[in-house]
Amino acid sequence: MPERRYRLITRSDFDGLVCAVLLKHIDLIDDIKFVHPKDMQDGVVEITEYDITTNLPYTPNAHLCIDHHASEMIRNQALNTNHIIDPDAPSAARVVWKHFGGKNTFPSDWDEMMEEVDKGDSAQYTKDEVLYPTGWCLLNFIMDSRTGLGRFKNFRISNYDLMMDLIDYCKDKSIDEIMALPDIKERVDLYFSHHEKFQAQIRRCASVCGNLVLLDLRREEAIWAGNRFEIYALYPQCNISIHVLWGFQKQNTVFACGKSIFDKSSQTNIGELMLKYGGGGHENAGTCQVPNEMAARVEDELIVKINQDG
Repeated sequence: MPERRYRLITRSDFDGLVCAVLLKHIDLIDDIKFVHPKDMQDGVVEITEYDITTNLPYTPNAHLCIDHHASEMIRNQALNTNHIIDPDAPSAARVVWKHFGGKNTFPSDWDEMMEEVDKGDSAQYTKDEVLYPTGWCLLNFIMDSRTGLGRFKNFRISNYDLMMDLIDYCKDKSIDEIMALPDIKERVDLYFSHHEKFQAQIRRCASVCGNLVLLDLRREEAIWAGNRFEIYALYPQCNISIHVLWGFQKQNTVFACGKSIFDKSSQTNIGELMLKYGGGGHENAGTCQVPNEMAARVEDELIVKINQDG
């Protein structure tokens, strides 16, 4: 029995869910708060010595910060004792699992769940898994806010309440039992009802520019829900993508750039490139927002640079 329990602060995604399952199993947490990484960097969330963070930027005040992002080792070169980081780990949940005793602490029944969170967080999917997801893979996609299900329906219970329920479900239910739960099924049905429209929208709005696929969604009334890797399955000849979107109330234009999870040959450092236009990110993904009157020029410059990089 631990001397005291802590609050877990993590992301509202599959990795965050499994971190919560593991830490609850060892009775280390009694409260959970889901946050966006930017909220941590901007100091919006108050962190104390009674908090454990996972998969989030390091904050010195926390009891423990558990992570697997290599960029955090660059940002915090002097590692403090409360910073548990393994950049070789495929997920933050795997760092938690190892740090607290691995197989000696956690049930072997959870091995499949651990393999799936590793696969999901490092995006080690096949094209078939992206196009026709089932089981853990599908659960990961419907929980990812970037899939966009929340834009279309007020579900019976909120994503927060579903996450809290899933922490208990994942403890002793099989993935088939989890996928049959009414609140999961409600989201799965919506995901598949959008599938054809989502793919048709990608094909309608995408243009191939050398090794880049550019998806301009500014003329679309609705952006259908779907997983963020499908564009790479539909355009396997491209190793990088840019989504062009309206910013808040069409006040500016957003360029969101990412690398293919299938063809990993892109030489562009996306974070560095986005930084030139006031944005940021890391080597494999990033965004920038520019005034609408600059959008056409910036788009041309991004295409040229990405094509030059190859």
